[in-house]
Amino acid sequence: MVHEARAGPGAAASDDRTPRVPRRGAWALLPFGWTLWLLAALVPGLLLAPHLDVRPFWLTADAARGALAAAAAIFLVAVWPFWIALDGSDAGALRLSARALGRSLLELLILLALAVPFALVAWAVSGAQATAKALAAAAATSAALGFGFRAAYLGMGEARGRWLVAAALLISAGPLLVAYAAGETMHAAFPRFLETSSVVAAVRLAAEGWPEGAWRIFAHLVLWPAAGGVLLLVGLSEWCRRRLRGEAKPPVYSPGAK
Repeated sequence: MVHEARAGPGAAASDDRTPRVPRRGAWALLPFGWTLWLLAALVPGLLLAPHLDVRPFWLTADAARGALAAAAAIFLVAVWPFWIALDGSDAGALRLSARALGRSLLELLILLALAVPFALVAWAVSGAQATAKALAAAAATSAALGFGFRAAYLGMGEARGRWLVAAALLISAGPLLVAYAAGETMHAAFPRFLETSSVVAAVRLAAEGWPEGAWRIFAHLVLWPAAGGVLLLVGLSEWCRRRLRGEAKPPVYSPGAK
């Protein structure tokens, strides 16, 4: 139960005290959900493909590294930035601070470290040699965009930041869906439009190595990290606006609140 701060000698201390927000263990479930997500991306190519007589490309062993990169990019861009909303925090507890950004960076490092064994398996079954430079660029591209979405979500708050979920899904999966629909209905391809997907950028870097040509370098290495930086600035701007209007003031929880 939330109590308003009363005027008195202890009012200032109560306002400065960090609220105790109930947690539901969502942070502990993050590595578990991440590993299940990556495992599900590898299962079709590793377990189902050997038992099929006719296999589409995405079910072959050669596509294992591409499937893993696509799954990781979608999770980092459209799932991880908003995972914090599952921890049971009150909307007023979503705050953009150095501590929140530091925790987000730590989460990213943990997720990327957990993905290393899956990447080794994917590259081993595909028979390709992994390029550390290209893999690091693929991971950094998706992580930078996801970090920007996390910062913007923290700055806007849960109520005003819900539209970011749709934006993240559109940015990551939208070009892929349009290209697939165009290929199935009109047998047409839009390679340049397809390259604007953050997921395609991660897959290209992971499967094909360092990009060549000005357009691919821009689409794979510059576009989405720059978008993550813009989202970070948006989050900072929205957080300052919320503080000026008093919308970001954290609630004060009484010690006996349930």
